[in-house]
Amino acid sequence: MAFLSRLFKRDDPLAEREEARRQGMRDARRHPLGEFTDPEFQPAYVTEIRAWAREEITQVDRRLAARRTALLERALGQREAILRELGRADTRPEPYVNGHAGPAMEEDPFISIAESRARRAEARRRAVVEESNSGVQRARARIEHLTQEWESALIERDHEVEAVHARAERLIAAYKSGVLLNHPRKEDIPSLWKGEVIAMDATGTPAASSGREEIGRILREVEARIEVWHAEVVSPKELPADLPSPTTAQLPPPAHHPDPDPDQHPNFNPNPGSDLAPNSDSHPGLAPNSDPVPDSGSDPAFDPDPHTSYDRNPSPHPRPGSGP
Repeated sequence: MAFLSRLFKRDDPLAEREEARRQGMRDARRHPLGEFTDPEFQPAYVTEIRAWAREEITQVDRRLAARRTALLERALGQREAILRELGRADTRPEPYVNGHAGPAMEEDPFISIAESRARRAEARRRAVVEESNSGVQRARARIEHLTQEWESALIERDHEVEAVHARAERLIAAYKSGVLLNHPRKEDIPSLWKGEVIAMDATGTPAASSGREEIGRILREVEARIEVWHAEVVSPKELPADLPSPTTAQLPPPAHHPDPDPDQHPNFNPNPGSDLAPNSDSHPGLAPNSDPVPDSGSDPAFDPDPHTSYDRNPSPHPRPGSGP
Protein backbone atom coordinates (compact mmCIF):
# COMPACT_ATOMS: atom_id res chain seq x y z
CA MET A 1 0.00 0.00 0.00
CA ALA A 2 3.03 2.28 0.37
CA PHE A 3 3.41 2.12 -3.40
CA LEU A 4 -0.23 3.04 -3.86
CA SER A 5 0.03 5.96 -1.46
CA ARG A 6 2.91 7.32 -3.49
CA LEU A 7 1.12 6.58 -6.72
CA PHE A 8 -2.15 8.30 -5.85
CA LYS A 9 -0.42 11.44 -4.65
CA ARG A 10 0.35 12.22 -8.24
CA ASP A 11 -1.98 14.66 -9.95
CA ASP A 12 -0.92 13.61 -13.45
CA PRO A 13 -2.98 10.68 -14.82
CA LEU A 14 -0.29 9.88 -17.40
CA ALA A 15 2.36 9.66 -14.70
CA GLU A 16 0.09 7.40 -12.63
CA ARG A 17 -0.35 4.96 -15.50
CA GLU A 18 3.34 4.98 -16.32
CA GLU A 19 4.21 4.21 -12.72
CA ALA A 20 1.68 1.33 -12.71
CA ARG A 21 3.14 -0.09 -15.92
CA ARG A 22 6.67 -0.14 -14.48
CA GLN A 23 5.37 -1.81 -11.35
CA GLY A 24 3.84 -4.54 -13.51
CA MET A 25 7.13 -5.12 -15.30
CA ARG A 26 8.96 -5.55 -11.96
CA ASP A 27 6.29 -7.86 -10.47
CA ALA A 28 6.29 -10.07 -13.57
CA ARG A 29 9.93 -11.01 -12.82
CA ARG A 30 9.62 -11.20 -9.02
CA HIS A 31 6.23 -12.84 -8.35
CA PRO A 32 5.35 -16.47 -9.01
CA LEU A 33 4.24 -17.17 -12.56
CA GLY A 34 0.93 -18.69 -11.47
CA GLU A 35 -0.10 -15.41 -9.85
CA PHE A 36 -0.71 -13.97 -13.31
CA THR A 37 -1.76 -17.08 -15.26
CA ASP A 38 -4.39 -18.56 -12.92
CA PRO A 39 -7.84 -17.07 -13.85
CA GLU A 40 -9.14 -17.80 -10.34
CA PHE A 41 -6.30 -15.94 -8.69
CA GLN A 42 -6.31 -12.18 -8.18
CA PRO A 43 -2.90 -10.52 -8.42
CA ALA A 44 -1.77 -8.62 -5.34
CA TYR A 45 -1.70 -5.31 -7.23
CA VAL A 46 -5.32 -5.73 -8.32
CA THR A 47 -6.31 -6.54 -4.74
CA GLU A 48 -4.61 -3.38 -3.49
CA ILE A 49 -6.21 -1.23 -6.18
CA ARG A 50 -9.66 -2.59 -5.40
CA ALA A 51 -9.14 -2.04 -1.67
CA TRP A 52 -8.14 1.54 -2.39
CA ALA A 53 -11.26 2.01 -4.56
CA ARG A 54 -13.53 0.68 -1.79
CA GLU A 55 -11.97 3.06 0.71
CA GLU A 56 -12.48 5.97 -1.67
CA ILE A 57 -16.12 5.04 -2.18
CA THR A 58 -16.59 4.74 1.58
CA GLN A 59 -15.30 8.29 1.97
CA VAL A 60 -17.70 9.43 -0.74
CA ASP A 61 -20.63 7.81 1.05
CA ARG A 62 -19.57 9.37 4.35
CA ARG A 63 -19.62 12.79 2.77
CA LEU A 64 -23.03 11.98 1.32
CA ALA A 65 -24.33 10.96 4.76
CA ALA A 66 -23.03 14.19 6.27
CA ARG A 67 -24.72 16.12 3.47
CA ARG A 68 -27.94 14.24 4.16
CA THR A 69 -27.81 15.11 7.86
CA ALA A 70 -27.24 18.79 7.09
CA LEU A 71 -30.09 18.93 4.59
CA LEU A 72 -32.47 17.19 6.97
CA GLU A 73 -31.62 19.65 9.73
CA ARG A 74 -32.33 22.55 7.42
CA ALA A 75 -35.59 20.96 6.26
CA LEU A 76 -36.71 20.40 9.86
CA GLY A 77 -35.86 24.01 10.67
CA GLN A 78 -38.03 25.24 7.81
CA ARG A 79 -40.80 22.89 8.93
CA GLU A 80 -40.73 24.39 12.43
CA ALA A 81 -40.87 27.90 10.95
CA ILE A 82 -43.93 26.94 8.90
CA LEU A 83 -45.69 25.38 11.88
CA ARG A 84 -45.08 28.52 13.95
CA GLU A 85 -46.68 30.68 11.27
CA LEU A 86 -49.62 28.32 10.84
CA GLY A 87 -50.24 28.28 14.59
CA ARG A 88 -50.43 32.06 15.06
CA ALA A 89 -53.64 33.05 16.84
CA ASP A 90 -53.79 36.52 15.24
CA THR A 91 -54.36 34.99 11.81
CA ARG A 92 -57.59 33.25 12.80
CA PRO A 93 -60.82 34.95 11.60
CA GLU A 94 -63.66 35.93 13.88
CA PRO A 95 -66.23 33.12 13.99
CA TYR A 96 -69.25 35.37 13.41
CA VAL A 97 -69.45 38.97 12.16
CA ASN A 98 -72.63 40.52 10.68
CA GLY A 99 -74.11 37.17 9.79
CA HIS A 100 -71.01 35.92 7.99
CA ALA A 101 -67.59 34.61 8.77
CA GLY A 102 -65.10 37.37 9.49
CA PRO A 103 -63.68 38.00 5.98
CA ALA A 104 -67.12 37.99 4.30
CA MET A 105 -68.62 41.32 5.37
CA GLU A 106 -71.02 43.14 3.11
CA GLU A 107 -70.78 46.85 2.34
CA ASP A 108 -73.32 48.72 4.40
CA PRO A 109 -73.41 52.54 4.74
CA PHE A 110 -75.17 52.20 8.08
CA ILE A 111 -73.05 50.06 10.40
CA SER A 112 -72.76 49.97 14.13
CA ILE A 113 -69.69 50.98 16.09
CA ALA A 114 -69.07 47.35 17.02
CA GLU A 115 -69.20 46.28 13.39
CA SER A 116 -66.87 49.12 12.40
CA ARG A 117 -64.36 47.91 14.96
CA ALA A 118 -64.78 44.37 13.71
CA ARG A 119 -64.03 45.48 10.15
CA ARG A 120 -60.88 47.30 11.22
CA ALA A 121 -59.80 44.22 13.15
CA GLU A 122 -60.47 42.09 10.08
CA ALA A 123 -58.36 44.41 7.92
CA ARG A 124 -55.48 44.09 10.39
CA ARG A 125 -55.93 40.31 10.46
CA ARG A 126 -55.78 40.11 6.68
CA ALA A 127 -52.52 42.07 6.67
CA VAL A 128 -51.07 39.63 9.21
CA VAL A 129 -52.32 36.67 7.15
CA GLU A 130 -50.70 38.03 4.01
CA GLU A 131 -47.39 38.50 5.79
CA SER A 132 -47.60 35.04 7.37
CA ASN A 133 -48.54 33.43 4.06
CA SER A 134 -45.50 34.98 2.39
CA GLY A 135 -43.23 33.54 5.07
CA VAL A 136 -44.87 30.13 4.80
CA GLN A 137 -44.45 30.03 1.03
CA ARG A 138 -40.79 31.04 1.29
CA ALA A 139 -40.10 28.30 3.83
CA ARG A 140 -41.92 25.75 1.69
CA ALA A 141 -39.87 26.79 -1.34
CA ARG A 142 -36.69 26.28 0.68
CA ILE A 143 -37.74 22.73 1.58
CA GLU A 144 -38.49 22.03 -2.06
CA HIS A 145 -35.06 23.42 -2.94
CA LEU A 146 -33.51 21.08 -0.36
CA THR A 147 -35.02 18.10 -2.19
CA GLN A 148 -33.32 19.33 -5.35
CA GLU A 149 -30.04 19.72 -3.46
CA TRP A 150 -30.31 16.13 -2.25
CA GLU A 151 -30.92 14.84 -5.76
CA SER A 152 -27.90 16.84 -6.91
CA ALA A 153 -25.85 15.32 -4.09
CA LEU A 154 -26.84 11.83 -5.25
CA ILE A 155 -25.78 12.64 -8.79
CA GLU A 156 -22.46 13.99 -7.52
CA ARG A 157 -21.96 10.81 -5.50
CA ASP A 158 -22.50 8.66 -8.59
CA HIS A 159 -20.04 10.75 -10.56
CA GLU A 160 -17.40 10.44 -7.82
CA VAL A 161 -17.88 6.68 -7.55
CA GLU A 162 -17.71 6.35 -11.31
CA ALA A 163 -14.49 8.35 -11.35
CA VAL A 164 -12.96 6.11 -8.67
CA HIS A 165 -13.80 2.94 -10.62
CA ALA A 166 -12.51 4.41 -13.87
CA ARG A 167 -9.23 5.40 -12.24
CA ALA A 168 -8.82 1.94 -10.73
CA GLU A 169 -9.49 0.26 -14.08
CA ARG A 170 -6.96 2.50 -15.86
CA LEU A 171 -4.27 1.64 -13.31
CA ILE A 172 -5.00 -2.09 -13.52
CA ALA A 173 -4.84 -1.97 -17.31
CA ALA A 174 -1.48 -0.16 -17.16
CA TYR A 175 -0.14 -2.64 -14.64
CA LYS A 176 -1.22 -5.59 -16.80
CA SER A 177 0.45 -4.11 -19.84
CA GLY A 178 3.72 -4.06 -17.86
CA VAL A 179 3.23 -7.68 -16.78
CA LEU A 180 2.70 -8.76 -20.40
CA LEU A 181 5.99 -7.12 -21.40
CA ASN A 182 8.18 -9.19 -19.02
CA HIS A 183 6.20 -12.34 -18.21
CA PRO A 184 7.77 -15.46 -19.77
CA ARG A 185 4.37 -17.14 -20.26
CA LYS A 186 2.39 -14.18 -21.43
CA GLU A 187 0.26 -16.41 -23.71
CA ASP A 188 -1.16 -18.09 -20.57
CA ILE A 189 -2.25 -14.85 -18.99
CA PRO A 190 -6.09 -14.68 -19.07
CA SER A 191 -7.85 -11.83 -20.80
CA LEU A 192 -9.34 -10.69 -17.49
CA TRP A 193 -7.93 -11.16 -14.06
CA LYS A 194 -10.19 -11.76 -11.15
CA GLY A 195 -11.34 -8.39 -9.90
CA GLU A 196 -10.00 -6.55 -12.90
CA VAL A 197 -13.46 -5.29 -13.91
CA ILE A 198 -16.31 -4.87 -11.47
CA ALA A 199 -19.79 -3.45 -11.87
CA MET A 200 -20.32 -0.03 -10.38
CA ASP A 201 -23.09 0.06 -7.79
CA ALA A 202 -25.97 2.42 -8.57
CA THR A 203 -27.27 5.01 -6.15
CA GLY A 204 -29.22 2.50 -4.15
CA THR A 205 -27.43 3.00 -0.86
CA PRO A 206 -29.47 3.23 2.35
CA ALA A 207 -28.45 6.87 2.75
CA ALA A 208 -29.75 7.73 -0.71
CA SER A 209 -33.17 6.16 -0.21
CA SER A 210 -33.60 7.36 3.38
CA GLY A 211 -32.64 10.93 2.53
CA ARG A 212 -35.08 11.10 -0.33
CA GLU A 213 -37.87 9.64 1.82
CA GLU A 214 -37.21 11.88 4.84
CA ILE A 215 -37.13 15.16 2.94
CA GLY A 216 -40.10 14.10 0.82
CA ARG A 217 -42.09 13.25 3.95
CA ILE A 218 -41.37 16.66 5.45
CA LEU A 219 -42.44 18.39 2.24
CA ARG A 220 -45.69 16.41 2.02
CA GLU A 221 -46.51 17.13 5.66
CA VAL A 222 -46.09 20.90 5.36
CA GLU A 223 -48.02 20.99 2.08
CA ALA A 224 -50.98 19.23 3.71
CA ARG A 225 -50.94 21.60 6.69
CA ILE A 226 -50.66 24.65 4.45
CA GLU A 227 -53.69 23.48 2.48
CA VAL A 228 -55.77 23.17 5.66
CA TRP A 229 -54.54 26.55 6.88
CA HIS A 230 -55.52 28.19 3.60
CA ALA A 231 -59.03 26.76 3.86
CA GLU A 232 -59.47 27.94 7.47
CA VAL A 233 -57.63 31.27 7.47
CA VAL A 234 -56.89 32.63 4.01
CA SER A 235 -60.22 31.89 2.33
CA PRO A 236 -62.75 30.65 4.90
CA LYS A 237 -66.19 29.65 3.63
CA GLU A 238 -69.13 31.96 4.27
CA LEU A 239 -71.99 30.93 6.49
CA PRO A 240 -75.40 30.14 4.91
CA ALA A 241 -77.15 33.19 3.49
CA ASP A 242 -80.38 32.52 5.46
CA LEU A 243 -78.57 32.85 8.79
CA PRO A 244 -80.15 35.87 10.62
CA SER A 245 -77.96 38.90 11.17
CA PRO A 246 -77.42 40.07 14.75
CA THR A 247 -77.80 43.74 13.70
CA THR A 248 -80.45 43.61 11.01
CA ALA A 249 -83.58 41.45 11.22
CA GLN A 250 -84.71 39.92 7.98
CA LEU A 251 -88.25 40.74 6.91
CA PRO A 252 -90.55 37.89 5.87
CA PRO A 253 -91.28 37.61 2.15
CA PRO A 254 -94.50 39.26 0.91
CA ALA A 255 -97.57 37.03 1.01
CA HIS A 256 -98.83 35.77 -2.32
CA HIS A 257 -102.60 35.92 -2.93
CA PRO A 258 -103.69 34.07 -6.05
CA ASP A 259 -106.62 35.39 -8.11
CA PRO A 260 -109.93 33.75 -7.11
CA ASP A 261 -111.63 31.42 -9.47
CA PRO A 262 -114.68 33.11 -11.15
CA ASP A 263 -116.54 29.81 -11.09
CA GLN A 264 -116.27 29.62 -7.27
CA HIS A 265 -116.85 33.37 -6.70
CA PRO A 266 -119.66 34.56 -9.06
CA ASN A 267 -119.69 38.15 -7.64
CA PHE A 268 -115.97 38.65 -8.31
CA ASN A 269 -115.40 41.44 -10.84
CA PRO A 270 -112.05 41.15 -12.60
CA ASN A 271 -112.40 44.81 -13.79
CA PRO A 272 -112.65 46.97 -10.67
CA GLY A 273 -113.49 50.08 -12.71
CA SER A 274 -116.79 48.60 -13.80
CA ASP A 275 -118.13 48.87 -10.23
CA LEU A 276 -118.72 52.60 -10.87
CA ALA A 277 -121.65 51.78 -13.16
CA PRO A 278 -124.39 50.02 -11.18
CA ASN A 279 -126.45 47.36 -12.85
CA SER A 280 -129.53 45.41 -12.07
CA ASP A 281 -127.58 42.31 -11.10
CA SER A 282 -125.51 43.95 -8.40
CA HIS A 283 -128.27 46.42 -7.31
CA PRO A 284 -131.63 44.67 -7.57
CA GLY A 285 -133.52 47.72 -6.25
CA LEU A 286 -132.62 49.88 -9.26
CA ALA A 287 -133.99 49.76 -12.74
CA PRO A 288 -131.58 48.98 -15.49
CA ASN A 289 -131.54 52.59 -16.76
CA SER A 290 -132.26 54.46 -13.51
CA ASP A 291 -129.90 57.09 -12.18
CA PRO A 292 -128.08 56.39 -8.93
CA VAL A 293 -128.79 58.33 -5.78
CA PRO A 294 -126.64 61.43 -5.63
CA ASP A 295 -123.60 61.12 -3.46
CA SER A 296 -122.98 63.97 -1.09
CA GLY A 297 -119.29 63.40 -1.38
CA SER A 298 -119.32 64.01 -5.15
CA ASP A 299 -121.13 67.42 -5.14
CA PRO A 300 -120.03 69.99 -2.55
CA ALA A 301 -123.17 72.14 -3.18
CA PHE A 302 -125.52 69.36 -2.34
CA ASP A 303 -127.06 69.81 1.09
CA PRO A 304 -129.55 67.09 1.83
CA ASP A 305 -132.60 67.85 3.97
CA PRO A 306 -133.57 65.00 6.24
CA HIS A 307 -137.27 66.09 5.96
CA THR A 308 -137.24 66.04 2.20
CA SER A 309 -137.93 62.82 0.35
CA TYR A 310 -136.68 62.10 -3.08
CA ASP A 311 -138.54 60.19 -5.66
CA ARG A 312 -136.47 57.91 -7.73
CA ASN A 313 -139.06 58.29 -10.60
CA PRO A 314 -140.24 61.91 -10.61
CA SER A 315 -143.54 62.63 -12.31
CA PRO A 316 -144.09 65.57 -14.70
CA HIS A 317 -147.27 66.49 -12.80
CA PRO A 318 -146.69 68.13 -9.43
CA ARG A 319 -148.21 66.57 -6.42
CA PRO A 320 -151.14 68.28 -4.71
CA GLY A 321 -149.99 70.86 -2.24
CA SER A 322 -146.45 70.91 -3.57
CA GLY A 323 -147.03 73.78 -6.03
CA PRO A 324 -145.97 77.36 -5.45
